[in-house]
Amino acid sequence: MASATPTAMYSQNSSQSGTTVAGAFPQTTGQGVGGLNLDLLQIVQEGGNVILNVDSNGTVHNPAVSPTNGTRIGQFLTTLTGSPSTANLFANAFANLSQLDILQVVNEGGNVHYWLDFLGVAHGS
Repeated sequence: MASATPTAMYSQNSSQSGTTVAGAFPQTTGQGVGGLNLDLLQIVQEGGNVILNVDSNGTVHNPAVSPTNGTRIGQFLTTLTGSPSTANLFANAFANLSQLDILQVVNEGGNVHYWLDFLGVAHGS
């Protein structure tokens, strides 16, 4: 079984005793947001077309499925065109020579219960 790397490009502590990605990223409400469960991150092509999204539950979608207008972590640019693989998109969008996890979610005990690896594969919940 795969395991998380010792560090990650982005890390988030769970905000509750549970071990869910959604618990680590409480959703905001307000003007323009309307209680949407915002994507965690998106990979976009030049021009802003979202081609891959990681939804609020941590599920990776390539091609993008119902991308939200805004993210909790950010949008990342790829210079690739066409329909590249998830691994190729992550390699192009993130400068990550050490092949660190892109995102880790850590529970109260300090254990990583969800990670998104450098290939764009989600592990855990």
